[in-house]
Amino acid sequence: MSDPEFTPEQEQFITEVVNRVLRRQARVLERVGTDLHALVMTLADKRLITMEDLNASRRQLDAAFEVTRARQLYSLIADIDRLDEDFGPDTDDRRLA
Repeated sequence: MSDPEFTPEQEQFITEVVNRVLRRQARVLERVGTDLHALVMTLADKRLITMEDLNASRRQLDAAFEVTRARQLYSLIADIDRLDEDFGPDTDDRRLA
């Protein structure tokens, strides 16, 4: 079975779409970060949150990020395994073995 090939126009279109989506995600993340910073500063200014609370929240977010990243990696590995089962190993993989 041969690998599907994209025309140069299709590759360019895919690249443009991916770049557009990534730029949009970056803008959303920047906005969320700005809004979160403003909220934290307001809460700290009104003494509704302490530095200890902020540090504890940061540690929880870091832990959640690591769990999410591990789940994504496991999902990616499972997807690759399914593709290998469906299409067989890549010819480059066979040469490396």
